[in-house]
Amino acid sequence: MNRVRLGAPPVSTSRQWKALSRAMTRQLLRDPAALFFTVVFPLLMAVFFVVLMQLTWVRGPFDLAVVGPGTQATTLQEALGGGSTAVAVAEAGPQPGKAAVIVPDEASRTLRMAVDPEQPSVVAAVRAALDDTGWQGWEVVAVGSDGSALFDPMAFVIPGVLAFALLSLALTGTASALVAMRASGTLRLLSTTPARRSAVLLSLLPGRGLLALAVLTLMGTGAVAGGLLEPASMLRLLLTTAIGLVMLLALGYLLGGLLSSPEVTNAISGLLTPVLLMSTGLLFPLELLPDSVAGPLSWTPLAMFGDALRHDVVGGITRHPLWLDWTVMAATAAGLTALAARTFRWDTERA
Repeated sequence: MNRVRLGAPPVSTSRQWKALSRAMTRQLLRDPAALFFTVVFPLLMAVFFVVLMQLTWVRGPFDLAVVGPGTQATTLQEALGGGSTAVAVAEAGPQPGKAAVIVPDEASRTLRMAVDPEQPSVVAAVRAALDDTGWQGWEVVAVGSDGSALFDPMAFVIPGVLAFALLSLALTGTASALVAMRASGTLRLLSTTPARRSAVLLSLLPGRGLLALAVLTLMGTGAVAGGLLEPASMLRLLLTTAIGLVMLLALGYLLGGLLSSPEVTNAISGLLTPVLLMSTGLLFPLELLPDSVAGPLSWTPLAMFGDALRHDVVGGITRHPLWLDWTVMAATAAGLTALAARTFRWDTERA
């Protein structure tokens, strides 16, 4: 006599993971703290810095020199307006009192600018005026008149704000969420279900990846509109963001697996975030620190993440080759992932 087995049919691992992913995504989207610190607060920071730069950064008038016929200088002067002047000169060279010396290169459709380091905002003014000159669509390449790289506040701040959003997603949106689920017994309960433990942990990733993509899309669109990002650079920026996100989420899993108290986790996240942002050059230029301090700090993984993001921002100043940034970030992500997997706890009783 054949025996009939009663009960629900086994659920495939794929279906288990999809169901868990939907549940974890809903939980993330219902977390007001995670949404505020990952989306709202970084966007408010970006808007604040844009307004601040508009109000405080020097906007002219500028006195310029253009190498070439007088008609080019006249056209540029009319496009700039606001009392700015542009005079034609025969050859490139130091021009005392000028905010910049502009050398048009017809062959490469490039405007090369030697800029007074004390008036770097002239670069943005010239870029904004290009559509009203004969140089529409030309690339603007600017360096300091002393050969130094020019500091662009917005090119510096935007990558830092994006990194801050992803760091908040890792700490507030991931570490705190894991600790809260462990404290409430949810993790222990999930570990007793047919779902594999790896599927439970990996189910947190889709929602966080989509939220990170939404933040990147919003900030990237704003950066393109503001002339800080070329559309062609978006794919490489996406790759940089993906590597950085994996690295930061691995940190979130590590802290979420080690800490036991939601209150302690929130306190550590609140303390760790500003320290990391300020000490790794994300929201405070390392160039303002002594070389003996800035040099070692620039090699930290989070500093390398900011450096990699600035490779794709127009006017961004970088310290390392992009391949080196990616290598350090990927190696850090692998190390943190291995450590998180080794130390993760499913309940508060087991060490």
